[in-house]
Amino acid sequence: MTDAEHRALRDACGLLVRSDVRGLEMTGEDRARFLNGLVTCDVKTLAPGAGVYGFLTQVKGRVLADVTVLALEDRLWLALPASEAEAIADHLARYVIVDRVEIRPLSGLRPVALIGPGAAAAMGGAEHGFEKVYSHREVEVHGVRTRVVREADLGVPAWTLWTPEDQVSTLAERLAAERLAGHGAREVGRRAWERLRVEAGRPLFGQDFGPDHFPQETGLEAEAVSYSKGCYLGQEVVARIHYRGGVNRLLRGLRFEGFDDEAAPLGQEIVHEGREAGTVTSAVRSPSLGHVGLAVVHKRVEPGTRVAVGAGGAEVVALPF
Repeated sequence: MTDAEHRALRDACGLLVRSDVRGLEMTGEDRARFLNGLVTCDVKTLAPGAGVYGFLTQVKGRVLADVTVLALEDRLWLALPASEAEAIADHLARYVIVDRVEIRPLSGLRPVALIGPGAAAAMGGAEHGFEKVYSHREVEVHGVRTRVVREADLGVPAWTLWTPEDQVSTLAERLAAERLAGHGAREVGRRAWERLRVEAGRPLFGQDFGPDHFPQETGLEAEAVSYSKGCYLGQEVVARIHYRGGVNRLLRGLRFEGFDDEAAPLGQEIVHEGREAGTVTSAVRSPSLGHVGLAVVHKRVEPGTRVAVGAGGAEVVALPF
């Protein structure tokens, strides 16, 4: 089943209800200035309908969570890892002192991913007006009112539809019906999405990176960190790394050898010249790339290096594959 679902994502359109993503809503006239002081991306310059991707960092510059910030007319939406949403809400609330800001869960909505070259057609040609990544607006898709967000590509176009919870099933059914006419979406599972994500070299918070990592170790620095926006929590450390030093670990791709089961290398230690160099955090079997994965490894392990992984081995490669 995974192979067929993966082909839908690659060649047509797949639909995945994202239970791993949760939203927060921030209102109040100080919301942009307040949030700008806690994230690595530039929020203050966002106009309604625009968005940006970044990190929430702690005082020592390490990543608390990744976040997509969407600017609406009178509020901000924050899309966060579901596992961290409550903790991040508490983290943000601790810094509200005299700021005119209110933070609450984005209730009543669920994120639905539409991914693939046929996604825009499945939405009725809604790609117009979404020229920039993370741009968004309300769109009616097959009779269901959603907020459509253009996401970063995963080798193919990707979109998120923030959909009323009680209409998610209706939307999925209508898109499945349209698929019979060549313009809908097939529901896919997490494994197919995971394969596409790894093929694109896109790391996932909580799996490939987390609170032990600096932004520069994630492979997402260019997209997620502004070095011109001014101060934010952890900014001195992040800037010092950028301008003076660099990090000792970097996100890399792996091409495995000696494994039949695609999940076998997960969690395996990566060894180079007798020393531990990292841990395999993602592993998939790709029809086009073979058995590949992701890991944050020591910088001494440069692309082209061969390493030992459990009972097998791998070549370290630069991303994207």
